Amino acid sequence: MSLLNNDALRVFFSGRRRFHLAWIFAFLLILGARNYPTKIGTLICFLGASLRFLSSGYLRKESKLAVGGPYSYTRNPLYLGTFIMALGATISVGAVGLAIVMAVVFFFNYHYVIDHEEKKLPAYFGDNYIQYCNLVPRFFPQFSAPPKEELLKINPDPVIYSFSMPLAKQNKAFEAYASFFGVMVGMILLVFVKAKLGLL
Repeated sequence: MSLLNNDALRVFFSGRRRFHLAWIFAFLLILGARNYPTKIGTLICFLGASLRFLSSGYLRKESKLAVGGPYSYTRNPLYLGTFIMALGATISVGAVGLAIVMAVVFFFNYHYVIDHEEKKLPAYFGDNYIQYCNLVPRFFPQFSAPPKEELLKINPDPVIYSFSMPLAKQNKAFEAYASFFGVMVGMILLVFVKAKLGLL
């Protein structure tokens, strides 16, 4: 049995495990920071938070299949945004070892989470979801969106192609920026304290 189809790993990464892993990662990152965050890493992290924020304004969960905005480039922009945030945060303080571990853990985590979701979604959206999967990649985004007429065949409702701030708020979009600031401020404060105590 391959690692991508392992029952023990599937159980381990089920439920709310991905949230627990995210908190563990943030804790280890802040605790292990030895340098102040660099501009490039901070920018990458911010872009990941922004992708999560933007995606939240298009997501209607089980009510309407999201195919507009970021969802026309990748089927899972929220997860991609989280991955970019984590990558940017590790890059910002030069935590190469943690970045490698994070990438491996996130890969398996999201593989099983997405696999579980992909088995559920056809029950909500039927063949439209299958067509969507054939047009848009699972995780890493394509360079250009499919033709609008193809997306309209999947979901002709015009409302899903525009960003909605009320919907973003409903989906707790601002938590992405709160996480960004929390991690960055946490690393800055801890590095400052370590420097004052002569621990660097």
